[in-house]
Amino acid sequence: MISYKDILRKIRPPKKKVRVWVLEKEKIAYIRIRKVASSSINLCLMQHIAKHNNMPDPTNDRPLRKSIEAGYSSHITHTKIREQLKGSYFIFAFVRNPLSRVYSCYRNKIKNPKRADKKEVLCNSEFYYDMDFAAFVDAIVKLPDDILDRHLRPQSWFLCDEQGLLPDFIGKLENFNADWDIVSDRYGLPKPIHWNKTGSSEKITDICPRASLDKLIERYAEDIRLFGYQDAIDNMLNEY
Repeated sequence: MISYKDILRKIRPPKKKVRVWVLEKEKIAYIRIRKVASSSINLCLMQHIAKHNNMPDPTNDRPLRKSIEAGYSSHITHTKIREQLKGSYFIFAFVRNPLSRVYSCYRNKIKNPKRADKKEVLCNSEFYYDMDFAAFVDAIVKLPDDILDRHLRPQSWFLCDEQGLLPDFIGKLENFNADWDIVSDRYGLPKPIHWNKTGSSEKITDICPRASLDKLIERYAEDIRLFGYQDAIDNMLNEY
């Protein structure tokens, strides 16, 4: 059954805003994308901010982390990013294979036993604890970008406006250490530690029917094209 909240979302889709960290002194801005080491990068930025403001290490201090996050990040529109940050700040983001990102979300939000007692595992009522992966894919496919939970929205939704890509640099999770060095060497940021990591030796092709994989490939076609993941997708298809 569709909830009242979902009906409101479909009638009045949320304004297109993304979470952006802005470090004024360094003139850098980070566009956060869920399920792409975002918790680790968040903590890294918090540690950098705390160190340079004579604050304690925020790693195990949740109130301090919340305070820093509130002071240095906010949800802002693409228009504001384009008009107020682009050209004046070094804007960066990280992406990952969109199908691997979907699978990571499934394991963390749908299969995680810690979420068994929660009514809402994601913001859409179509998703529920321990649902079958094929059903999970079908729910993703039928929901439009503006309504789909942020953990599952295409990465291009966060990083593109009508004029094109917003970031000056886009790193890849699959090449994280080398790509992060490009940012950290330039701005003196520490190396992120693993935070909220979802680890598994199982692959998406172990549980995803070929028909469902084809649906995901079509759903995330723009991400695959824009961020150069066609070879990785072809390798996945070769496993069937």
